[in-house]
Amino acid sequence: MAWLEITLTTTHEASELITDTLLALGAEGVYTEDPYEFDQLTDDGFGIIKPEREELYDSSDVTVKAYIDPDLYGIDELETLIKTELQQLQSTFTMDFGPLNLSITIADESGWDDWKMQYPPISMTEHLTIIPDWAEYSPHEEERVIRIEPGIAFGTGDHPTTRLAIQAMSQYLTPESTVFDVGTGSGIIALSAGALGAQSVTAFDLDETATTNAQHHVEMNQLGSVVQVQTNNLLEGISATASIIVANIITPILLRLLEDAYRCLEPKGVFIMSGIQEGEEQELINAASAVGFVNLSITTENNWVCIICHK
Repeated sequence: MAWLEITLTTTHEASELITDTLLALGAEGVYTEDPYEFDQLTDDGFGIIKPEREELYDSSDVTVKAYIDPDLYGIDELETLIKTELQQLQSTFTMDFGPLNLSITIADESGWDDWKMQYPPISMTEHLTIIPDWAEYSPHEEERVIRIEPGIAFGTGDHPTTRLAIQAMSQYLTPESTVFDVGTGSGIIALSAGALGAQSVTAFDLDETATTNAQHHVEMNQLGSVVQVQTNNLLEGISATASIIVANIITPILLRLLEDAYRCLEPKGVFIMSGIQEGEEQELINAASAVGFVNLSITTENNWVCIICHK
C-alpha cells in the first residue's frame, strides 16, 4: 500500500502543535526527529559517550514526519490544507514556528513499516506488556496487554521512568487498591493499574490534549469501568483519597505535589515518585520526610530514580 509521506521542519516549541494538527487531518502515524532530545541525553551510567551533535544534525530544526492514506487527499489538496492550518496556527500562537519547510511524497509500505518498527512490544513486568494498536501479539495465560496508539501518545512506555513507576506500583497493587495517576500523559500508568486489577483508578492531567488521549486509550482497552480521566492541576482541590498515588513527572513538580499527595493518601498508603534524575533524589527524600512520609526506598534504572514512600 502507498502512503502520502509528509515531512515538515519546525521548532521544538511548536512541534507538538504541528503533530496535533497532522493527526487531526487524518495522519495514522506521526513521529519527530528532535535535536533537543539529543541535547538532553546524559551518560547512561555505562560509560556511553554521545557522538558529536554535528555528526547527527546540521541545525536545531525539528523534523516531523507523518503518513496519511492517499484516498483522503490528493497531494496538491493536502499541501494547500496543511499550509492553511499552519497560517492559522501562526496567527493564533505567539511562538517561533521555524522554517516550516513542507514536502509531500508518495511512499511505499516500507516507510510506514519503518515507522512502526520504532514501537515494538514493551514488557513492563512479568504480567504486563504494552503494544502498539496494530501489533499481533499472543499473551501468555497470566499476562495483561495494553494497546496504545504511539502517534498520539505522550509517552509510549519505553522510558525507564515509566517502567520504574509501573514496576514499583505492581508490588503494592491488590484488588482493593484505589490508584491516582498524577500527570497521566498517555494514560499508561493508569491503564497498567486497571489492567493489573486495581479496584478503581483516577488519571489526572492539566493538559486537555493529554486527558483526551488518555481517555481514548481507556476506551481502546475497555477499561472505562475502572479508569476515570480528569483534567486537574496535580491534586489541587481533590478531596478523595487513594491507597496508591503515582506521579511520573519532573522533580520541581514532585516537590510541589508532596503535601497534596500526603493529604490524599489513605493511612499506610504508598506514594511512588518517578521522573527523577540521579542526583536529585536526596532533595525529594528530605522534603518527603519533612511532610511526614516514612519507609522511603529507591529503585534505579540507568540514571533515573524512583522513590517509594509510605504514609
